[in-house]
Amino acid sequence: MDRPHSQRRRRWAVLAVMTGASSMIAIDALVVLVALPSIQRSLDSSATGVQWIVTAYLLGFAGAGAIGGRAGDVFGHPRTFHFGTILFVVASIAAGLAQTEPWLIIARAAQGVGGAILRPACYAIMVEEFGQKQRGRALGFSASASTAFYSLAPLIGGAITTAFSWRAIFFINPPLGIAAVILTRRLVASVPRRSERVDWASAPLLFAGLVGVVLALMQARYWGWFSPAVLSLMLVGAALLVLLFVREHRRPDPVLRFELFRLKEFSVGTGVVSAARFAFVGFSVFGVIWLQDVLGKTALEASLWILPLTLPTVLCAPLGGWLYDRLGPRVPLGIGMGLCTAALLWAASVLHEQSVATLVPSYCALGTGIALAVAPAWTTGMNGVPNEVRAASAGVIQTCREVSAALGVAVLGAVVAQQQSARLRQALDGYAGIPTSQYDRVERSIGKAVAASEQGTAAPAGIPAELLPALKQATTTAVSAAYYVAGGVLFLAAAAVPLLPRRTQPAGTDTDRKTSA
Repeated sequence: MDRPHSQRRRRWAVLAVMTGASSMIAIDALVVLVALPSIQRSLDSSATGVQWIVTAYLLGFAGAGAIGGRAGDVFGHPRTFHFGTILFVVASIAAGLAQTEPWLIIARAAQGVGGAILRPACYAIMVEEFGQKQRGRALGFSASASTAFYSLAPLIGGAITTAFSWRAIFFINPPLGIAAVILTRRLVASVPRRSERVDWASAPLLFAGLVGVVLALMQARYWGWFSPAVLSLMLVGAALLVLLFVREHRRPDPVLRFELFRLKEFSVGTGVVSAARFAFVGFSVFGVIWLQDVLGKTALEASLWILPLTLPTVLCAPLGGWLYDRLGPRVPLGIGMGLCTAALLWAASVLHEQSVATLVPSYCALGTGIALAVAPAWTTGMNGVPNEVRAASAGVIQTCREVSAALGVAVLGAVVAQQQSARLRQALDGYAGIPTSQYDRVERSIGKAVAASEQGTAAPAGIPAELLPALKQATTTAVSAAYYVAGGVLFLAAAAVPLLPRRTQPAGTDTDRKTSA
C-alpha cells in the first residue's frame, strides 16, 4: 500500500532537485550582471573585459548546448547531469577565487559549458520520471519555480554583492550543486550507455567560430576595424562556421539541423526568440553598468530598479500562452515585439535625462513584451517541425538563442565602446590637465569617480570634479546609441511576424517528408 505513495514522493523529490539545479543556472546568469561594476573595479577590468565576463559564459553555453543534449541521449541523462553539475560547481569556485580578469573569463566559459550539459539533462530526467497525465502539471510547477527564481536573481545578486562581495555570488552554487549530485545519485537510477556516437567535432567548430567573430567585434576599437588581426579573426571565424554548416549538412545524424530553417514557422519563431535574447541581454548588461557607473547606484539599488524588467516575465507569460491558444501566433508575437521595440527606443531617447524614474516604463514594457512573445515564439517554431526532429529543433533554437545573446553583448558593446571613446576624447581633448596616455585609465575609472563623488572622497586617476558631468554624458550617449541598435534589431524581427499564418498547425505528412529529405 505504501509503495505507490513512496514512488510518488520520490518523483516529486526528483522534480524538486532538478528544478533547483536548473534554477541555479538561471540565477547565476543574472546575479553576475548586477555585480559587473563591482567586478570591474576590483579587478581593474577594461570595458571589453567586463563584456567578456558575460560573453564567455554565453559562448560556452552556446558551443556546448546542442552537444550536451546529444551526450545525454548516448551516455544517459543521470550521468551527464552529474558531470555537468560538477563542472559547473568547480567552475563557480574558480570564478569566486579569481584574482585576474583572464582567470575569471576562463572560469565563466567553463560555467557555460557545465550549464549547457546540465540543463537538457534536468529536463530529460523530469520528463522520464512523470507519465503523460502528470507531466504537464510537474513541468508547469518546475517552470513556474524557475521563472520566479530568475525574476528575483538581480535582487539576490545585488543584496549579496552589497552585503559581502561580488565573489560571494559564485559561492551560492557549490552547496546547491553538491546537494543536487548527492540526491540524484540516491533518487535516480543510472542507465546503460547506448551504442551510438556523439559528433564531438561540432562543438569545437561552433565555439571557435563564434570566438573568432566575437573577439574581432570586441577588439576592433583597439586594433582598428580593417586591421589584419580583426580581418583575420573575422575570416577564420566565418570559415569555421561555414565548415560547421557543411559538416552538419552532410552528416546523417547532425547535432544542428540547419535544414529546419526552410520552414517558415520555425525560422520566424527562432528569429523572434533570438532577437529578444540579443536585445534583453545587451539591455541588461549595459543598463546595470549605467545605473551604477553614471547614477552612482549601489548593486542592491540597481537590482531593485531593474525588478520591473524581470517581474513581468512571471506575471505576463501565462497571458502570452492564452493569446496564442485563442488567436494564433500573430497577436502575441506582434504585441510582444511591438512593446519590446518601443521600450528600447523609449529608453534610448530619455537616457540623456539621467533619471532612472524615466526608464521604469521601458523596463516594464520590455519585460512584458518578452513575456508575451518568447513562449509563443518557441511554440510556433516547435509546432512547425515534424515529430521525429522536434528534439533536434529545440537544440537549434537554444543554440541560436545563446549565440544571439553573445552577439548582443559583442555588437552593442562595440557600439558603446566606439561612441564612448569618441565622446571621451572630445571631452578630454579640451582639458589640459590629463595627457592622452591617461585617456584609457580615465575611461576605466568613471564608475570609481562617480562613487567617490557620491561619498565625498577624491576621484581616482586625477579626474577633476568639474569634468565628471562630461564623462557621465559620454557614457550615457554611448549606451543610448546601443539601445537604438537593439531597437532596430527588434523592429526587423517584428516585421517578420506578419509572415506567419493566422493559425500554426503541427507539421503534416508532406512537411515531414520534405524536412527529413
